[in-house]
Parts: sequence; C-alpha cells; structure tokens
Amino acid sequence: MSTYIALTKSFIKSLQMSKSSDKRTRITMKVVVAVVVLFIFVPVAIFCALMTYGLVDGLSYFHIEDLGVAMVFHMICLFSLFFGFNVIFSELYFSSDIEFVRPWPVKAWELVAAKFTVSYYVDNAMQVFMVIASLVGFFFAAKPGVMSYVSSVFAIVTLPILPLCYCGILSMIVMRFTKFVKNKEGVQRITAVVLAFLILVFVILFRVLASSAEDAVHFFVTETNSPFVEYMNRIFPTVHFISKAIAYGSVTDLLIYLLINVVAVSLMLLLSELVYFKGFENLVANGKAKTRGLSQLLESSTMTTPFKAYFIKELRILVRTPSFFTNCVIPNFIWPVFILIILKMQTYDASLPALRVYNLNYPKTVGFFLIVGAVVFSLIMSSLNSIASNSISREGKHFQFMKYIPVSYDTQWDIKVLVSFLLTFIGIWMYLLPACILIHINFIYVLVAIMLSILSITFSSYMGIYLDSIQPKLVWDDELSVLRENTNVALSMGIALGISMAIGAVCYAFFAFLKVRLLLVSLALFVLLALLNLFVLWRTAKNGKRHIAEQEEM
Repeated sequence: MSTYIALTKSFIKSLQMSKSSDKRTRITMKVVVAVVVLFIFVPVAIFCALMTYGLVDGLSYFHIEDLGVAMVFHMICLFSLFFGFNVIFSELYFSSDIEFVRPWPVKAWELVAAKFTVSYYVDNAMQVFMVIASLVGFFFAAKPGVMSYVSSVFAIVTLPILPLCYCGILSMIVMRFTKFVKNKEGVQRITAVVLAFLILVFVILFRVLASSAEDAVHFFVTETNSPFVEYMNRIFPTVHFISKAIAYGSVTDLLIYLLINVVAVSLMLLLSELVYFKGFENLVANGKAKTRGLSQLLESSTMTTPFKAYFIKELRILVRTPSFFTNCVIPNFIWPVFILIILKMQTYDASLPALRVYNLNYPKTVGFFLIVGAVVFSLIMSSLNSIASNSISREGKHFQFMKYIPVSYDTQWDIKVLVSFLLTFIGIWMYLLPACILIHINFIYVLVAIMLSILSITFSSYMGIYLDSIQPKLVWDDELSVLRENTNVALSMGIALGISMAIGAVCYAFFAFLKVRLLLVSLALFVLLALLNLFVLWRTAKNGKRHIAEQEEM
C-alpha cells in the first residue's frame, strides 16, 4: 500500500503546471481561472441542478423520484466513460514515466491502482460539480432524510469509479489479447468506434432529459416495454442503487452500491496482475518504429519558404498526431452530425421546405439568428477545438525549436493563428454556407455573418495563443495531457463562452424586446469585435514575444 501511495503522489505531482515567478502573471491567471469557473463550471452546474429539479419534481407525482436522479447520473457516467477511456489508456500504456517505473520492484496492481487514481483525479473535476449540482436540485425538489445526505456524499466521491473501471478493464484486455494496437494510432481507432457509440447514446439521453418530466415518464414507462433507463441500469448498476439510496434513504441500496464499486475495482486490479505487464510487453515488442537514414531524409526533403515550411509543420503535427487530430481537427467537421441528430429528435418540422417558408415570412429574424449565431458559434468553436490555446504547449520538449530557427516570433505566432483560423472557418462555413443557399437567406445577411465570423475566430485564436504563451504546459507525458491537463485550454474556452453568452443575451434583448434594427445590431457587433481584436493584438505585440523569450527551455 505504501508503494501505491508513493506512486500516486509522484504521478499527480507530475501533472501540475509550473508556477510563474512573475506576480502580474500569477494575478492574471487567478482572474482568468475565476472567469472559467464563472462561465463553464457554474452554467453546467446550474443546468444540472435545474434539470434534476424539474425531473424529480415532476416524477414525484408518480412516486418514482429515483428515476429523475438516475437519468441525470447516467448522463454523468456516460460523460465519465466518454472522457475517461482515452485518459486511462494513455496513462496505463503511453505515459513516459512507465519506462522509468517498470524496472522497479513494483507489482502490477500497485502501478495500475496508482494510474487509475491519477486518471480519476484528472477526469473527476467537472463530474464532481455536475453531481453536486444535481444533488442540490434533488434536495430542493424533495424532502430527503439523513441517510439521503449520507448517500449523497458517497455519490459525489465515488460515482465515476465504475465507468473508469470499465475503461481500465477494456484497455488491459485490448492490449493483452489483440495485436493491432502497436502505438497511439491503434488506440485512436478503438477510441473512435467506442466514442461514436457513446456520443450517440449521450445525445439520445440528453434529448430525453431536455424533455418534460411527463414526456420522460411516457417514454420510459408507458412506451416500448423496454425502458431506456433499465438498459442503462444494466450497464451502470451502481446508478440504480445509489439513486434509490438518495431518493428513499435506503441503507441496503447504499451498501450494495459500495459493494459493486469495491468488486469492480478488485476485478480490475486482479486482472492487472494477470495481463497488464504482458500487454505492456506486447506493446514494446510490436511498436518498433521504422527509421530512415540521413541520406533517405535528405533525398525526401525539398526546399521551400520559411512561412510555408512552418505552416506545413503545424498542419502535420495536428493531422498526424492521433490525440490532436481527434480532439482538435475532427470536431471542426463533425458538428453537423450532432445538429442533425438533435433536429431529427424535435417535434417541430425542421426540414428545408419548412425553413424556406419561415425565412420567407420572417427574413429579418432569420438574418438575426444567422448573424449573431455565426459570432457565438465562431467564438465557441475556435476555443473548443483548442488549436490556438495549446499551440505553444504542443511544442513540449521541442520548445527550443521556436527560439533558434531563423523565423521570427511574430511569423511563428501568426502561422499558428492562421492554422487555427483556417480549420475553424472552413469547418463552420463548408456546411453553413450551403445551408444558407438552400434556405434562400438574404445574401447581405450571409456576407455580414461571414465577416463577423472572421473577426470572431481571429480574436479567439489570438486570445488562445496569448494565454498559452503566459504559462505553457511544456512538460507532458503524452499528447492528450496537453489538452486535458493544460489549464490554458479551459481558460480560453471560459473567456470565449462568457463573451458569447453576453453577446447572445444582449443582442437578443435589443433585437427582440427593444426592437433595435438588425443593421444597428450588426454595426455594434463589428465595433465590439474590432475593439476586441485590437486589444488582443496590442497585448500580443506588448508581451507575446517576451513570454516566449523568457520561457525556460525544457
């Protein structure tokens, strides 16, 4: 046990970003962290609380309050499974510290237990907020007893354990009994299939949760004779028991819940003793990379301009690195899939003919939603893909490459922004522009939306790289750590979400309630985004190069 504790402390400490010695930088980071909490964690918490309150309040009429808690908890478990699989797979098999720990007299279960704890630590921040908020919603909707509060404490701490155990068990089985995972690209193939299924289930469940409590009861109880929650309870049996323990204060259900978690962890650790090291040895044996000699490298090289060479280098890193490709590139091009799924689940007619008719009757309303939606969506997507906000952190141990190549900091900075801009802009408008044409939206509205979208993406991209330059995460074990453990990604996303929410709310209030003309709303957005761009460009010119020059080499 002492070995497990020592390993866990060491692994968790290695996740922490280096602290800046500059007082102004530390203050800035604290302010931005507060923005992240305010505009990411708080909205998610409020959403979960209101959803749980509505479900429990409506379902209490049917005396099945536990069903409301269960539906939200299933969503959280899917969230854990969705984000935990890649984390655990990378921690168990592709973390660089394993090479140093492997020769030590460490048992397989101790190493796996430590890595599992680290994954739980990394993966559990958002889930804790979601669970606490859901429980707050439940307590306002119901009148629980003392045991309900006790059960809630256990739920907050232990709810993600079973989904993460699934991830750990699946990872070890795949690595031990298959040979097609020779590197991280093999992991991405498995992840793509698993996550595609999980996303579909998540969207369906989210749609059900968004409906009214009565509709949920009708869907789950009176229809299909095979309720969705029943199937989810088979996948996550802990949710069934902890929901009853919280809703009805059942001690028996709480004990069964804890027992299932203990059994799940025990099975995972027992399996690790049997297959973990063998799976790791298979990875080493099958993962020998082919190397090319110096003459072959020179023959395959061509001379080009520094700008083009650096641009291609940035694109290749994003496209050829599985974690970056999956998390930074793919989201820009698959978002219409989720939009279509959600639209298909709606009760109203969202077909092209219906949208054309609506546009014909209310052209200014459609123009408003297009223009404001383009701004909000551009801000969110350019921060969500994190291409800019981890652009310096991506350099990692090769950070000194930025300092010594014959390319100015300004040029490198602009190229990184250009890559972020192009992938985001193309990903948005390659779908949105044809949709506007098919719906017959006024060309002027489309042109204004495109121009505002350009300003939005430019601002968000420059802001992201500026934040990453202040305190980049240059020490990381695998590429996924740059995304999951880099606070700059969350900071950029929080600021973009905050600005987006403010723009959307204010513009809607002026247009819908104060009846301000769409032309004036558009002009105000132009001025606002222009000022935001000038501000971030000024901060970049003033401090950007200094941040890079003063950053210590790895």
